[in-house]
Amino acid sequence: MSFDRILVPLDGSRLAEAVLPAARSFAHQLGARLLLLHVLEREPPETIHGEPHLSTVADAKRYLEKHAERLGGQNVDVVVHVHERNVSDVAAAIDRHAHEFDIGLIAMCAHGRTNLRHRLMGSIAERILRGGSVPILLRTVRRPNGVAYRLRNLLVPIDFGHDIEAALAPTRLLAAAYQATVTLLAVPEPASPAATRLLPSASALARELEREDLGRRVDDLAHGLRSDLPDVRVIVLDRQPADAILAMASSLPAGLIVLVTDAHGGLTSWYDPSIAQKLLTRPDLTLLLIKEL
Repeated sequence: MSFDRILVPLDGSRLAEAVLPAARSFAHQLGARLLLLHVLEREPPETIHGEPHLSTVADAKRYLEKHAERLGGQNVDVVVHVHERNVSDVAAAIDRHAHEFDIGLIAMCAHGRTNLRHRLMGSIAERILRGGSVPILLRTVRRPNGVAYRLRNLLVPIDFGHDIEAALAPTRLLAAAYQATVTLLAVPEPASPAATRLLPSASALARELEREDLGRRVDDLAHGLRSDLPDVRVIVLDRQPADAILAMASSLPAGLIVLVTDAHGGLTSWYDPSIAQKLLTRPDLTLLLIKEL
């Protein structure tokens, strides 16, 4: 896996720009090039997130070049590109450019809405994830202020029903680059309510055995990572998945949460819509969404 080219779609708003600290940090640590992109929309709104919308090629170029100059002054390799033909499907245009420029990572923000359908499932980020295979760095930012980025702890929820290596490959890359601590998080499958009610003692014993087995399996993964990484930890929490992720994200605190999506672009069994909604309505989380192939 390589993140040597990072695409940053910008719409002219300060909320979209809130992803730049993370993108800049990734570019600096990984020696990557940033490509700042603006896609001209057909019949664009007058404002975007309360700010004037970029509606002409000249305006878009000036805007992107201003950010490129600022980033270049921080020793980051930056190029800019304006998709000059007005389109109605911005997500499709971003995805095409990602493949045209051999992009390894797309960095963008979720724009502070509390409804999941608009925050991710109906958003440009989700549509790109469904349509393509390029990982997405997604920041959940409600306000454009206070978004400096640091990566000292990576949180990696483990779901053995899916492609574990899809999560571990970027984890190795980023943890090595940042010398960050990796925490592998596992949650046992929810117990059957009927079994718990009818056979509580047997159910409790089975639950404990399942937890121990899950811990051993995650320990094996951690052992494999420790040959390359300085600090890898294992946590098994008997909690609801979203609560476990949010609790660990807060306590570490996690600079990045690595999540794997299924082949259809939906979140894996750990991340049903209610769980995704809890994650994506929390401000100041940074998620790396990777689609398993």
